[in-house]
Amino acid sequence: MTRPARAARTVLLPLLFLAAGRGASPFAAERPDFAALAAAEEKRAVEERRFFHARPELAGRERETQAAVRGRLAAIPGVELIEGEWGTGVVAILRGRAGRPLIAWRSDMDALPITETTGLPFASDRTDTLGGREVGVSHACGHDLHMSVALGAARVLSAVRDRLPGSVLFIFQPAEETGAGAAAMLEAGLFDGDRRPACVLALHDHPTLPAGTIGSCPGWATANVDVFRLTVKGRSGHGAYPHRTVDPVHLASRMVIAFQSIVAREIDVNRHAVISVGSIHGGNKSSVIPDEVTLTATVRSHDDETREALREKVGRVARGIAASAGAPEPDLDYRFGTPAGYNDPELVERARAVFRRVVGPENERLYPPGMGGEDFARYGRVVPGFQFRLGVRPPDRPCPSLHASGFDPDEDAIGLGVRVVAELLWEMAVHESGGGR
Repeated sequence: MTRPARAARTVLLPLLFLAAGRGASPFAAERPDFAALAAAEEKRAVEERRFFHARPELAGRERETQAAVRGRLAAIPGVELIEGEWGTGVVAILRGRAGRPLIAWRSDMDALPITETTGLPFASDRTDTLGGREVGVSHACGHDLHMSVALGAARVLSAVRDRLPGSVLFIFQPAEETGAGAAAMLEAGLFDGDRRPACVLALHDHPTLPAGTIGSCPGWATANVDVFRLTVKGRSGHGAYPHRTVDPVHLASRMVIAFQSIVAREIDVNRHAVISVGSIHGGNKSSVIPDEVTLTATVRSHDDETREALREKVGRVARGIAASAGAPEPDLDYRFGTPAGYNDPELVERARAVFRRVVGPENERLYPPGMGGEDFARYGRVVPGFQFRLGVRPPDRPCPSLHASGFDPDEDAIGLGVRVVAELLWEMAVHESGGGR
């Protein structure tokens, strides 16, 4: 597909912005002391992170979290809660000295069905039911940190709202982990009318980067997250006489190998693609060839052309292998999920100037595109978007990966997150307003 469209920019404004990053802009003197403002908010932000961490809720069930976020936002001067069909989400606007431009900041809220093993004094001991069974619940992806940073940044910007050249739309989104939250909020009219922002921004804490660093990835950054369920049909019989059967186990095995050949031999090597079969189920006894086998898989890609091609090729390969064995045509249920995330390169370059100023050039980094998914991508299909990584790996201990039961980010990253978000939103508003004039 073509890259998300963006309005043409003049040469002058980017030059003014880059000059601001060097301290030469005539508007640089207006910039508040964000380091001091964020430092004053750091303790409260850490306390709020611990509050949310101890009270995780699964996707679509974030009612206590929603009430806590609403209450905190309502107490911030200049912040107006926006009512709507947001489900368990929260939307609010902080109005600066002028209503426009509007810059959007998104934070996610939901937790994961994972039993926490960190041993922290504020660790979650909560459980819930999912799929008919009891599961532990924890913020193993850092959404508690995301919320605390967003609230801290809202307070920092509130303190200087009389100078803020625009407004900020704060989005506290539910159900990121299921991929349903962003779509639901957009369908409910999040960006309709005068709520359509000039751009939308977000961060994700990341244990691959040490605390004190920030990472960016211009262009495609996250993947299309698609799934399929394939039922391979055969004809059952005794395992001692396979020639009298049509063996779906054997056919399914051939298909798994053939799917890897699609990526290796039918997709341009310059385009990213992954097909991973995560489950195979069929049969109940070693000596009985079953009637059918079911397998499920995740399919990842970046561009929409490759995405469509993978769906066609998976179906063709499965049908072809079945036909070669005289088996019935398999049933394929192939579904497109969260789209790939595209970081608008112009936004990235402007943001990187802010990052370098805040953390220094040595701590501002680029990272390569990944094959993980994030439903923040849906906002970027409507307006220009950019999601960056905030390093949270502690200097003195390992930090397990996202979605691990022991995920324990460095809380020293929270104060930095508050500062960089506030400063980034300020600079984006300055830029979009024409340099603050």
